Amino acid sequence: MPTPTLPPLPELAHSFMLDPEIVYLNHGSFGACPRAVLEAQSAHRERVERDAMRFYIYDLWKVIDRSRTALGGLINAAPEDLVFVSNATSGVANVIANIDLKPGDEVLVTRFEYPACINNLRRACERAGAELVVVDLPWDPIDEDTVIDAIMGRVTDRTRLAMFSLITSATAVRMPVEQLIAELNARGVETLLDAAHGPGCVPMDIEAWGPTYCTGNAHKWLCSAKGCAFLYVHKNRQDGFRPVILSNDAYDIEPAIGRSGRSAFNHEFDYMGTDDRTPMLVVADAIETLGAFYPGGINELMDRNRAMCLEARNLMSDALGTEPLVPDSMLGPLAVIDIPAPGMDPRALRERLMEEFRIESMIVPNPGSDTPMIRVSPQVYNSMEQYRYCADAIRSIVGLS
Repeated sequence: MPTPTLPPLPELAHSFMLDPEIVYLNHGSFGACPRAVLEAQSAHRERVERDAMRFYIYDLWKVIDRSRTALGGLINAAPEDLVFVSNATSGVANVIANIDLKPGDEVLVTRFEYPACINNLRRACERAGAELVVVDLPWDPIDEDTVIDAIMGRVTDRTRLAMFSLITSATAVRMPVEQLIAELNARGVETLLDAAHGPGCVPMDIEAWGPTYCTGNAHKWLCSAKGCAFLYVHKNRQDGFRPVILSNDAYDIEPAIGRSGRSAFNHEFDYMGTDDRTPMLVVADAIETLGAFYPGGINELMDRNRAMCLEARNLMSDALGTEPLVPDSMLGPLAVIDIPAPGMDPRALRERLMEEFRIESMIVPNPGSDTPMIRVSPQVYNSMEQYRYCADAIRSIVGLS
C-alpha cells in the first residue's frame, strides 16, 4: 500500500511532541503536552531526586500552591477550595466516598456520563442500598430546555446527588450546567459537575455556577502532564472531606497543618506520600504555555478551537452528506459528525483510518442509529487541511463517490 501524502503541519504543531507521520485528530481523549511543559516537569523531577526528603516534607507546599493559584484564576474558584487528583474519575470516587448514602437514597446521572464515573457511583449505590437513577437523555437535544426538563423530571425528594458532565464525552454536548446547578440547588440536591472537558476547553466560572463538587482534567485541554485533575469542594462541604487513601497525618492532623500552613482539606490531598506530584506542579506551566500561543491568551485559544470545531463539523458533514446533529449553542470545541455507513463497526473504521491514512481519530457509535460517528476536537496543532484530508479518507473507506 502506498504511503499517503499527509497535510503539512501547522506551525504550532512543532511545540508538541506529536509524531509528524500521524494526522492526530483526537485531542479530546488524552490531550497532548507541549515540549515546554514536559521540560518543566523534568526540572521538577530532577529537583525531587536531588533531595527527596526536603521536597516532600518542606518544598512541596509552595510549588503545588503555585499551580492551585493559577488554576483557580482560570476557572474562577478560590484556590483553597481546590485539590489535585490523578484524573476526573478519581475526583468522582473521592466525592462519592465522602457522601453517606442511605438505603432508599437516589443518585441521578444521565446515560451519557463517562462509564468509569458511572461505575464508581453504581458500586457505591449497591453497597449502600441506594438507587442509581439513569436519565434517558436524548443524545441530540434540540435545545437546552430539552436537557433541563429531562433531568429535573427525574428529581424526587429522595435525590441525594446529581452528577452530569460539562461536556459529554462520546456525544460532545455542552450541557446547560448553569441552569441545572441553579435548579438542583433550589431543590436541595447536591451537584457533582464532571468537567473532564473543562479547563482550557470552555470558559468556566465555578463561583458563579455554584456546584457542590466539581472535578476536571488538566491533562486534556490545558495540555498539562498526564495524570492530573482538580477536585473542587464547596467550602461548606470541606469539613471532614477526606481522600480515599489516607496518609501518615490522618489521625494527627493539627500539628501537620500547623507545619504546612493550610487547611486539613488541602493538606491531606496535597501530601499523599511518595507519589509523582510533578503532573500537578506543571499545571501553572501549562497555563503559561497555552496563554502564550495567541495574543489573547487562553481565551483566544478556546475561541479559536471552537471556531475550528464548527468549521470542521460543517466541512465534514457536507463532505459526507449528513446534517449537523447538535445546535451550535450546545457545542464547545468538540462535535460529532454522522457517517453514512450503516452497520460499520466504529472500531474497525478507526483502525482503517490509521492503517490506510495515518489518521488518529475518535470513532463512536451513533446512539440513535446503527451508523458510526467521528468526533472532532481540534487543538492548536490541527488545521482545516487535516480535516479535509480526513473527510476524503472516510469517503474513500465507506464508498462515497
